[in-house]
Amino acid sequence: MEKHNDTLLFKKPHRTRAMRSFTFPHQLVSDPSIEAEEKRAILAAWASDAHAVDSLPVLRHLPGTPFPVTFSSIMNAMAELDRLSCANEDDPPPPPRIKRLGARERTHREAA
Repeated sequence: MEKHNDTLLFKKPHRTRAMRSFTFPHQLVSDPSIEAEEKRAILAAWASDAHAVDSLPVLRHLPGTPFPVTFSSIMNAMAELDRLSCANEDDPPPPPRIKRLGARERTHREAA
């Protein structure tokens, strides 16, 4: 995968066209026509600081996609890809994602 004139070029030429059909990272993960290694490479590129939105670093905008998505949605898709990959192997799956508690929830729990 290379970057050329703000367009990502993948090993397989039809992948550049395919990226335009994905709006969210989980759509990429669920596409059966793309190999896991290439999905991982696309998600890594999407999560890269090079694609961070100016003044909103929590958002990433991959060239060819219609709008930015959150960094956490990309990382959740990467974790899902890992879980799916482990389902085909003997390795145990990664632990489930832990929900972070907000300040209000922490205060409520501490009071209980």
